[in-house]
Amino acid sequence: MSGDDTKMIVIQGHFDVHADDCAAYEALVVPMQQASNAEEGCVTYVFSKDLEVAGRYRLGECWETDEALKAHFQMPHMATLQAGLKSVRLQEVAVWRYEVTGHSRLM
Repeated sequence: MSGDDTKMIVIQGHFDVHADDCAAYEALVVPMQQASNAEEGCVTYVFSKDLEVAGRYRLGECWETDEALKAHFQMPHMATLQAGLKSVRLQEVAVWRYEVTGHSRLM
């Protein structure tokens, strides 16, 4: 992608989950991660535990196009996640979208 006019979409964020709801949250996001990674246009989609903040889960996504990301929001697994999150106590959610026009490998 480096050096051309192609734009990738990067999503970064975190979800702070009440300590008693972490297992339920993980049960929701693992299938979401698996299904999202199988979507056309998904470069990567991953949830991970923060190593310093208890109950914080990081979200990292990369999409080839804006159209792929828009399609992602219409997927059945997105609806399942949204419905399931209503039963999980989220203390803070912060998610940002970035448009990236180039990249290079660091390692």
